[in-house]
Formats: sequence, C-alpha cells, structure tokens
Amino acid sequence: MEAFHVHAADPEKRAVGRLLRFALIGSVVLAVILLLLLAVASANTQLFESQYPMLLWLTVGLAIGLFLLVLELLRRLVLRYRRGLFGTRLMARMALSFTLMTVIPVALIYLVSVQFIGRSVESWFAVPVERALESGLNLGRTALDSLLTDLTQKARGMASELADTQEYDWPSTLNRLRDQVGVQDALIASGTGRIITTSGSRYGRLVPDLPSSSALRQARITRQYAAVEPAEGEANALKLRVIVAITSASQRTDDNRYLQLTQAVPSAMTDNAEAVERGRRDFQQLQLSRTGLKRIFSITLTLIFLLTVFSAVAASFLLSGWLTGPLSMLAAGTRAVAEGDYRPVKDYSGRDELGLLTQSFNVMTRQLEDARMQVERNQRELERVNARLESVLANLTAGVLVLDSDFRLTLANAGAERILGLSLIEHLDKAIADVPRLAAVAAQIRTAFNEQAAAGAASWQRQFVLPRLAPAGETVSGAAGDAASGATGASAAGAASGTSAASAFRAFDSFGAGGAPGEPGSGAEQTILARGSILPERRVGYVIVFDDITEVISAQRAVAWAEVARRLAHEIKNPLTPIQLAAERMQRKLADKLPAPDAELLAKNSQTIVNQVSALKLMVDEFRDYARLPAAQLAPLDLNALADDVLRLYAAAGGRFAIHARLEPGLPPVMGDRTQLRQLIHNLVKNAVEATERVERPEIEVITEALALPDRA
Repeated sequence: MEAFHVHAADPEKRAVGRLLRFALIGSVVLAVILLLLLAVASANTQLFESQYPMLLWLTVGLAIGLFLLVLELLRRLVLRYRRGLFGTRLMARMALSFTLMTVIPVALIYLVSVQFIGRSVESWFAVPVERALESGLNLGRTALDSLLTDLTQKARGMASELADTQEYDWPSTLNRLRDQVGVQDALIASGTGRIITTSGSRYGRLVPDLPSSSALRQARITRQYAAVEPAEGEANALKLRVIVAITSASQRTDDNRYLQLTQAVPSAMTDNAEAVERGRRDFQQLQLSRTGLKRIFSITLTLIFLLTVFSAVAASFLLSGWLTGPLSMLAAGTRAVAEGDYRPVKDYSGRDELGLLTQSFNVMTRQLEDARMQVERNQRELERVNARLESVLANLTAGVLVLDSDFRLTLANAGAERILGLSLIEHLDKAIADVPRLAAVAAQIRTAFNEQAAAGAASWQRQFVLPRLAPAGETVSGAAGDAASGATGASAAGAASGTSAASAFRAFDSFGAGGAPGEPGSGAEQTILARGSILPERRVGYVIVFDDITEVISAQRAVAWAEVARRLAHEIKNPLTPIQLAAERMQRKLADKLPAPDAELLAKNSQTIVNQVSALKLMVDEFRDYARLPAAQLAPLDLNALADDVLRLYAAAGGRFAIHARLEPGLPPVMGDRTQLRQLIHNLVKNAVEATERVERPEIEVITEALALPDRA
C-alpha cells in the first residue's frame, strides 16, 4: 500500500528542506577549506597575505548569503504560523532553542580564541625560543666538529705510519690501518690527483670517492684538509672528508703523496641537525611575517565563526522541521483516518520515541485497513453465500420456510410456492396463522417447535394434511365428504346394475387416497412431510423443510389394495371350477333319471349355477387385472431429479441409516411413468432399509448410470 505523505499537500516544505541541505553542505565544505588554509598559513604566510582581499570578499559574500537564507527561513516560519499549520509553534521553539544552544558557546569560544591567537603568536617569537633554536644548531655543529677532529687525528697517525713504509707495501698497510682505526674509506693519491691505492668497506662502490682539486690544492698549501660535505646519492646525508700529506725522507718533494679518509655522519645526527636548521629557518621567516600571520588567523577564525553561526541557525530550522515532521505527518494521518483513508504514514527509521510513535501509528492503520478489507471480504463472501443459498433454495423441489421468533414468515423458496400452490411473497412478515393453507397447521407447527425446545432435540419431523385451494383461492372444506358419498353411491349402483367389483374397489381406493380415480393427489387434501429446526444463532428463528408426499401415499395405498385384490381373487377362484364341474356333472347324471319336470328344474338350476360361476370368474379376472399395474403413461422425465425427490424424503426423515446418492451428471431424459418409477424407487429403498435392520450403522447407496447414451453404440 502506498504510504501517506504530508508533503504532497505541502510542497513548499520539501523545497525549503532541499535548500537547507544544500546550504549546510556548502557551509561544511567551505569550513573544511578554510581549516586547510589555516594549516597551510602556518607554514607560508607570505602566500596568503597576497590573497587577503579575496578571502575577505569571500567571507563577506558567504556571510551575506547565509544571512539572507536565515531571513527567508524566518519569513516562511511566519507564513506557516499565519496559516495555522500544525507544529509551527513547536518548530519555532525548537529552532530558537537549538540556535541559542549553538550560538552562545560558539561566541564564547570565538572571543577566547581571538585572545588565545594573539598571545600564542607572540609566544612563538619569545627570546627563549630563539635561544633554544640557536643552541640546538650550535650543538649540532660542535658534534660534527668533534667527529671531524677525531677523523683528522686518525688520518695523521695513519700518514705517519705509511711514511715509514715502503710504497709497494702501502696497499696491505692501508687495509690494515683502516680496519684498525675503523674508517669507512681510505685513499692515497698523488699531488696531481692520481690514485695510488684505495681501501674501503663498501665493496659495491666501483669508483672511489676522489678528492676535489680545491681540496688537494688546500692540502698542498696547508698540508691538511678537513671538511663536512654532503653525501653523494643520498638526500639530507653528510660525510666527513680529511686529507693529510704523507711526509717521507725518500719521497721526492715535487710529487707528494696524500692520504684521504672519508666517514659518513650518522643519519640520526644528520636528521637532528637538519630539523634544527629547518626550525631556525622557519622561525626566522615567521618572525618576519608576525603581523600578517595574526591577521590571517583572525580572518580565518572570524570566517569560521560566521559560518558556524549561520549554519547553526539554518540547521536549527532544518532539525526542528525534521523533528516536527513526524508529528505533522501523524496529525495529517489522523485526519486522513478520520476521513476513511487508512494508508500508513512514512516510516522513520530512528529508534527514538518519534520513530516508535510513527511505527505504532502505521501498525494501527494497517490493522484498521486489514479489518476493513476483512469486513469487505466477509461482506462479499456473505453476499456470495446468500446468492448461492438463494440459488440452491430456488432449485430445490422441496419447500423451505423461514420463520422469525414470532412465527412470522420471513423467507420462502419457489418449491414452497409450488407445493402450496400460492404466491408467498405477498405474505412475507405475516404470521403463519394468517397465511392460507398454513393456518390449519399453524398451531401444530408451534407445538412441534415448543416440544423440540423443551426436549433439547436437534429437529422434529411430522406429517400434515393440508386442505387444497378451490379455483377461486378458497380452501376446499367439504371435498373429502363429497368424495366419500360419491364413492359409496358408485359402489351401490355398480352392485345393482351388475358392474364389476373391481370398479367398486377403485372407487373406494380413490376415496381413501383423497383423489379421483386415475388422478392421485387431486382430491381435497394434500399430505406433506415436514421437518423443522430452531436456528442455532441465539434461537431467533425457525426453518421448516417439507415436501408433497400425496402421490407416494396414494401409490402405497394402490399397492395395498392391489395385493388385497390379488389374494381375494385367488381365494375366490379356487372353488369356482369344482362348483361348475359338479353342477354340469349332476345335470348329465340325473337328467335321464328324473321325471321331465324335475329334469327341467335340474337343468334350469344347473345352468343358473354355471352362469353364476362364470360371472364370478369374470369378477375374479377383474380382481386379478386390478392387481396388475395400470398401463404405463410414458413421458420424458429426469431420472436423477425423480430419485433425488424420493431420497430427500428419507434424508428428511433421518434415522439410523445413511443414504448416499451417486447420480451420474448429464444423464439424458428417459421415457417412463413418473408414478410407477417413483413407487419403484421407494420400494427399492424400503426393501434395502428393511434388509439392514440388524446392521448397526447401515449405509445405502443409490446409483444412476447411463449404460447406453444416444451417441454411443
């Protein structure tokens, strides 16, 4: 979900924040540059004395720019206060607090620093400092002179011993003497600079260190040369060079020999001497630019002070805006939540109280949003469930009635209207005692629900007989009596006129079933099987599921009367044939033996017996024909729907058995008699129930399957 941004409604704040960030970054960069200039100024003041005007104008320009920035921030703060924006007073208070906490210490440090710079610069040029530098330099010179004197004495001793040695022994003698005195390099040369022999400890050196012509010239004149010279090939390195003459009695005076000794000065002594010399040189340079150095330090310190002050003021506005930003965001988020917008505000990554506050607010808004979405999902799911329930109720062949706690009708499906034969929409919110056809059983329904509540049962099941509606919509009251009287009259008339006994039985069966002959269920009464239950939610209503079982009861009665007729025909027909045969035999045996009047009487009576037996046989045949099923009235029907109707009655009845229907979907219509197939399915299920009486939990499965579809062979 996109986060809620208060800046979307206040773009001015975003622009000011960006400007403040750029100003702070520029101030920090410039402050760093000035610190670098201060560090370099300590070493080279003359360079920056020439740049003094540029630094001055830079300081003035930067100060003016920061001052204008502070004025702009103050103007925007006043505008925010006049517009009444949330957090303006807190922002002003925090900005003032931050400014005072920064400017007061910086001002004190600035005043102390100005005094400190003046005194520090003056202390740099105090007499003890100059004397210390001079003493250090003299100490280095004395150390070098001591080393040079020692090397000169060693050279004189070696020259004296070489003078007493033959010249061809000088190489070995020179090596031995150099090792004894611990000299680094030794060399014997002629007055013209020609090398006679050398000896050195550095074997990697191919070319010996020859004395310069000026050094040889001084040695010829003064008989000695001693000096400290820079070492070749090494920076800041020194070496000692001593040249003395070798005086020998056998030596020619026009070609003297000279002994040269070279010794490297220790690097520590060289570094110390160089440091002392460099310090003395820098001190002299600083002493020449004392006033300029004070001025540069003061300008730099003033510039840093101005940068710090104005940057602190700008930063105080920025920090106060950052601190009050979450509060402004929360205030805007609270107003958005009040308007129904549950988007979370921008998260602050800090672990302080403001961060925790915004995170807690976001958690709350997410929970509210989740709750709202859950309510919407539940609402949509409830609408889908209601639509599905309405679809299921509309497609149910059984009737469904929903009553409230006062037994007023609140819901009825199309199946209930079809079974009852009237529109129930106009009777909604009416008591069932005021609904046609239900008024006769309203008291029984109320009693059934009261008994269920008292017994704590899950449901109840009862069979009701409802009067049918007359064509004008009025309930038929005397239909049953009319059917009974009509059936009695038909029976008497049939007996008097010689009609068959089977016709009388059919009339009696029609009376018992409550319908006309050949029309089950078309009589004055309608039998329904109802099952009711109290709604579980706080017991605020009731639900009744019922179905019309008039045809089922009529079919059961027809089967019972057919069985009676079959057995009666069997019992009557058995003695008829012997009676007929006995009468015919009596006539044949006695016709010739009796007088004519008696024979005529016998023949007449025998024929009467035979005729009556034939009539009785015809009556028996009609009983037998009644026991057979009537001619099937074939018509296309949905076998799955028919089976589902019958099984729903057993499911509503409940009981210890469980009936499962496995009906093949897409079953094509079949040609059959609906009444006979209904009775067939009923008999099959009834037989299965009776066959599993000893099973603890029987399960009965009814399967429909197309063995040969129209598009199959």
